[in-house]
Amino acid sequence: MTLGLPGHLVQSALSRALARATHWFGLICLFGALAAVGLLSMTRAGSELTVTVAVILGMAGLLVVLARRRTVLVSLAYLLTGTACVYLYTDTVLSAPAVLPASIIFLVALPKMALVMVGGAGSGLFLGALWSTAGFLLAEGAALLAMAHAGVIGGRDFFTVSAYVFLTTVLLLAGLGRRRGRLAQPALLRAAEDDAASTLRDALDNRSIALINDTTVTQLVALANAVPGAVSPHLHMGLTGALHVLRDTDWLTDADPHEPGDLAASALFRAIDRCRSGGLIVEITGDSNALDRLTAAVDRELALAAEHCLGNVLLHAGVTAAEVSVESDDDTVSVMIADAGSGFTLTGSSRGRLGLRQSVRRRVDRVGGSVEIWTRPGAGTTVRLTVPVAVPDAVPTLALAARPSR
Repeated sequence: MTLGLPGHLVQSALSRALARATHWFGLICLFGALAAVGLLSMTRAGSELTVTVAVILGMAGLLVVLARRRTVLVSLAYLLTGTACVYLYTDTVLSAPAVLPASIIFLVALPKMALVMVGGAGSGLFLGALWSTAGFLLAEGAALLAMAHAGVIGGRDFFTVSAYVFLTTVLLLAGLGRRRGRLAQPALLRAAEDDAASTLRDALDNRSIALINDTTVTQLVALANAVPGAVSPHLHMGLTGALHVLRDTDWLTDADPHEPGDLAASALFRAIDRCRSGGLIVEITGDSNALDRLTAAVDRELALAAEHCLGNVLLHAGVTAAEVSVESDDDTVSVMIADAGSGFTLTGSSRGRLGLRQSVRRRVDRVGGSVEIWTRPGAGTTVRLTVPVAVPDAVPTLALAARPSR
C-alpha cells in the first residue's frame, strides 16, 4: 500500500492516516461512555459519577492532544489516564446492573476500545501495534480489577478483542507491505541508474564517433591525398588541430564558450581553417556576425556538421573550392555550403551520403535545427544547415561591431 506517494513519504503518511482514524474512533467510544454515565446519573447521584465523568473528559482531551502531537510522553499519559478511566467507569456501570442489563458488556467495552486506539507515538506502524497492545492489556487488567471489586463475573468481551485484532492486523500488514516495497526500491533504483548510464554511454559513443569522423578522419584523408614530400603549412596546422581535438576535448561537456566579437574563436571558422589546411579553397560570405547569437553547444554542432560537408567536397565532389554563406533571421541562423562539383543522387548509399544522413542530420537535429540538401549528378551540391539562436533573456545583449571579411 503506497497511496501513490514517493517511497520516502509512504511510511509517515500511512501511519498518520491510521492513527487519525483510530483517534476518531476512540473519541466516539468515549462520547458513548459519557452518555452512559449521564443515563446513570438520571437514576442516582453520587460523587463517583462526577469523578467518572471528569476522568472520561480528561481521557478525551488527551486523545485530542495525542492526535495533534504524537509523542511518547503524551501516549504514556493517555495510557495511564485511560487505565484509571476504564477502572472507574467499569466499576460505576457494574454497580447498577439493573439499569442497563442488556448492553452491559458493550458499555463496559467503550473506554477499553478507546484505550486500544492509542495509535502509538512516532511514525512507525510496528510501533503503533505495540502501543495498541499495551493499551489492550492495560484495559483488560483494569476491567478485571473493577469486576473483582464489584463482585461481578464479566462475560466475554468480543468488542474490545475484535477492535484490537483488527487494528493490529492492519498495522502489521501495512508495515510488512511497506518493508517489501522498501526492499524492492533499491533494485528499481539500480535498474534506473543502469539504464541512465547506458543511455549516457551510447550518447557519448555517438558523439565521440561523430567528432572523430568530422575532424580527424578528414585530416587523415587530406594527408593521404597530399603530394609526397614535406607537409604543407596548412596541412600541418590541420593535423595539429586534429591532435588537439583528440587530446583536449572534454567528451562529457559542451564546447567552451567563445567570446562574442572574436571571429577566429567561432567553432565554425576554426572548422573552415582545418578544411583549408587540407587544400580546400573556402570563400565566406554573408553575415558572419550572426554566429554570435548561437550558444557554445549549438556553435560546436553547427561547425562540425559544416566541416563534414566541406570534407565531402574534397573527398567526393571532384573540386577544390566551396562557398560558405551565413544568413540569419529573428529566430535562426543558417549556414549554406555550396560547391560546383559532381553532385549525387539523394537515394544513393555511398559513404558520403550516409555521412550526410547520419552525422550531419543527427548533429543538427540534436540542437533543434534542420538540414536541406539540393543536388543532382553534374550540377553540384548545396547543403543548408539551420539552427535556432540563443534565448534572448539567457544571453546578454551585445553590440556587434563590424568585422573584417575573411
